[in-house]
Amino acid sequence: MPDFFDLINAGEDRRVRKTKKALRNSLFSLLETKSVNQITVTELSEMADINRSTFYIYYTDVFDMVEKIQEEIYSVFLVSIVLFKGNINDIDDFIKYCTRFLDFCKDNFELCRFVTRNDCNNQLAERIKKAVRDVVPDSEKVFNPNDPRYYLTTFALSGMLSTILQWMDDGMLIPSEDMAKFLVTTYVLGAYNQKESDYYKNYSFFK
Repeated sequence: MPDFFDLINAGEDRRVRKTKKALRNSLFSLLETKSVNQITVTELSEMADINRSTFYIYYTDVFDMVEKIQEEIYSVFLVSIVLFKGNINDIDDFIKYCTRFLDFCKDNFELCRFVTRNDCNNQLAERIKKAVRDVVPDSEKVFNPNDPRYYLTTFALSGMLSTILQWMDDGMLIPSEDMAKFLVTTYVLGAYNQKESDYYKNYSFFK
């Protein structure tokens, strides 16, 4: 699995990181054929070659383990994708940002698939959309809640994330940059066709 887990938990003892890695790898393997609620602490511990008591030092149960891994992945996502240096001022910036997002999904395919398959009530997906929304041009900051255009960004982000998931399921055959250009252009054209505000006029790609 990606080394960023070690980076997140750099302050932990090496033996602890090794044990958690064994548990994660075992969990990911079991999830290939089972759902979370079908996995027991016993079989997870046996596959990781640790004692059950060791498992409980770090996690309350399997669901707690899944939640903690999702939190770690979200932290990496924030640092890698959301909290990047720079602003989105034109279409090229937007495409670069989207390409970065897609590259992250591609480079960490197994983890992203783990998240999407085990994201109860889409809670993590909603957090990701909210984080991305803080970076991209947001229609809610432009239009009145009584105006249908208020929901433009909600519509666009939901569609973009669904498309990215389908792209991943299809084997990511299209290069990240080409997908980014398609997604951003579709979003921008939708915004362009709905624009009637000084906010949108501030972005060169809406002109």
